[in-house]
Amino acid sequence: MALFGPSDKELKATAKKEYDKAVSLKGDSRKEDAYRMRIALRARGHIDKLFVEAAQKAEKFNDIAMMCIAEGKPAPEPPKPSNYMKLVTASGEVWSYLPEEYASIVFKYGMLYQGMNVTGPKAISQVQKISDAIGIELKLEQPLIALEFLRNQLEEEGVDVEAEIAALEPDDGEDLDEV
Repeated sequence: MALFGPSDKELKATAKKEYDKAVSLKGDSRKEDAYRMRIALRARGHIDKLFVEAAQKAEKFNDIAMMCIAEGKPAPEPPKPSNYMKLVTASGEVWSYLPEEYASIVFKYGMLYQGMNVTGPKAISQVQKISDAIGIELKLEQPLIALEFLRNQLEEEGVDVEAEIAALEPDDGEDLDEV
């Protein structure tokens, strides 16, 4: 244990245990629903923050990769997502956990969006599928809305996000692991 409280490693382990506990809850008491919702809100915060982090890292990675290519050097390895993230909440800082398969897809779409390889609505649609999967795992009654900040930004720019997402759906046979 650290001198002034638990170490980051211990806090990360706790975040994973809390996520796993929320997934394994069987009942639907008010207390269990509240616990699931608290973990779901952390997951949504994690998704949003991870998407932004991916976009920022993509920009830096692309700049470095271009310089390496121009110098005849091999491109560096692309950045990887973290399953753990420190979030700031109304009650202070808390660690969040996302399973690797979810974190890597959110991160991938953040990078693709920043590199202009997918549209905003496409990125939102794919990340929403992850949010929906988490909602199912946590047995939530209402879906969590992912990337609300990006939805709002695009709508302010005049994009009808919901219509564009709906237009993607019929021919969107793309698997989340593709691209």
